[in-house]
Amino acid sequence: QLYKSGGELKQKKIRRAGGRSPLFTQPLINCEGSTIGRIEFKSSVSSKEKQILGIISTWAASCVHFAQLSSQLQSNGAESELFVRQRKLNGFLLEVAKSIFQDIVSMDNVILKVMNFAQTLVSADRASLFLVDSKTKELYARIFDVGQGNDERVKINADGNKEIRFPMTKGVSGYVASTGEVANIENAYDDDRFNPEIDSKTGFHTTTILCMPIFIRTSVIGVVQMVNKRDGVFNKADEDAFEMFAVYCGLALHHAKLYDKIRRSEQKYRVALEVLAYHSVCNRDEVMRLRSLEKPEKIQELETFDFNGIKLSEIEKPLYAVHMFRTLFNDKFRFDPDDLTRFILTVRKNYRKVAYHNWAHGWSVAHAMFVLLNSTDIFTPFEALALFISCICHDLDHRGKNNAYMKNMSTPLAAIYSTSVMEHHHFNQTVTILQQDGHNILKSMTSEEYKKALAAIKHCILATDLALFFPNRARLAGLVAEGNFDLEEIEHRKLLKGILMTGCDLIASAKPWVIQTETVKVIFEEFYDQGDAERNNGKEPIAMMDRTKAHELPQMQVGFMRGICVPCYDVIAQVIPEVGKLRDQCEFNAKMWEQLADEQKMKQMAIEDDKKQNGNGTENGN
Repeated sequence: QLYKSGGELKQKKIRRAGGRSPLFTQPLINCEGSTIGRIEFKSSVSSKEKQILGIISTWAASCVHFAQLSSQLQSNGAESELFVRQRKLNGFLLEVAKSIFQDIVSMDNVILKVMNFAQTLVSADRASLFLVDSKTKELYARIFDVGQGNDERVKINADGNKEIRFPMTKGVSGYVASTGEVANIENAYDDDRFNPEIDSKTGFHTTTILCMPIFIRTSVIGVVQMVNKRDGVFNKADEDAFEMFAVYCGLALHHAKLYDKIRRSEQKYRVALEVLAYHSVCNRDEVMRLRSLEKPEKIQELETFDFNGIKLSEIEKPLYAVHMFRTLFNDKFRFDPDDLTRFILTVRKNYRKVAYHNWAHGWSVAHAMFVLLNSTDIFTPFEALALFISCICHDLDHRGKNNAYMKNMSTPLAAIYSTSVMEHHHFNQTVTILQQDGHNILKSMTSEEYKKALAAIKHCILATDLALFFPNRARLAGLVAEGNFDLEEIEHRKLLKGILMTGCDLIASAKPWVIQTETVKVIFEEFYDQGDAERNNGKEPIAMMDRTKAHELPQMQVGFMRGICVPCYDVIAQVIPEVGKLRDQCEFNAKMWEQLADEQKMKQMAIEDDKKQNGNGTENGN
């Protein structure tokens, strides 16, 4: 009732109850950016309610627009051609709204629906939707029909599908995303913005293109590109129809993003509750007990890679961890001794009691880095600090299950992180401990230094994901082989630190043979526990996780040593000669596993021969 034909506000005064001014006013803004009305509230409105009201007001402004348009058309003749066309479009848009907003379960679902409706709306052969990444100034598509030529950069999204990316400065889509203007091209090959390599790659011949922006408020959040109109060329009516459709697209995509954020927040909340229920920080008695113990000045055997941390008691491990930290950084950083004690004890408490990825493993990895940092001076004190903290924290809250298990079982953690699931969680646990009162061993740093330290720790912990090791090692090996590796290059140093994290994580493979065999037994027991869990959930485990194939352990270990461990230490030793002893011990262990594998193979052949002979004897006796 506030509006009349033509969209002008009625000059009608609204009395405010009690004469009070509204505490909050939500404007109604049309597609031209003009305020056409407002909703006033006499009570306070929360920030969450304001977000909801913002969405409602967008719909309200759209409804007013359509009401005005309908009134205007009817006043010019109810059965006019324009009115009939508009009525059909309104019906179509209503179906779009019902379909899209009744099924917002994922961004990909919404994108598919938008593409399908866009294709139908303007009778195009194909439709593609590209979203804007405002941080990288790129367009990307997780679902698409046609590639974008040599400028594309393909990644893997959360669902394991390919994601295409290219700069906003490239192609027709890039032009529309950058300018917010419509591109209606009647002959693609006559337009300089079109890339003909697309057609040569796909065998598809492009003639006409209609590429239009999708806005939220005044920002372009994506573009829809429709190719080859089935009956002629795209016209002004197509542009007008899509402009209205784009309002629904923007709202749907915005809602889908909000839904994804809410879903991720819920999963994070579930993980947080789980972690809080399981863990706690160290208590005062534990701190006082560790402080009361005599601090060793120097432990000679601790300074060698061959040291066996398994023999240490539960109180000795944190004591020696404090000793290693003080030895490395006492004269390089200011830190509170009590904070260090609490930090180490709480880190110990945040390792779960699983077979292998427990506190003993975290301690051993940190010890390997301690020996390495003591043996070389190629790292700055800041880098060394990040490396040591990363090692001792690199498997915090590990559940004894790998990333593949987390994804296959659709765990809350897998819903939060699309790649390096457990490694991201380990880093977040590290940050959580540092933020606990009395645990921040980095508190003497400036704000900028603290951010850089956390970024360095994150890089190092994520590097322990073996999925990242293979491309990292290939790149480092290539640089070394070509003589292009330069320690002065920041990216080269980051690459080396990532490989070093893997080397320390795999330190059991380069320990003396007795320690190596004892450790492998523990590792495979954890593997078999995962395999049992997978089988209980109706999934068949891989051979390495299958308890029924335990007799194949030597052969599996040979593959692991030759495929990962030996190549890892080999490439590090070419940059840091002090690691050569680890490469040599790892090579020795690999040969020992090969010998056991050959013996196992001979035993298996003997068993098979015996079965055959017994079988033949039975047949002859019969």
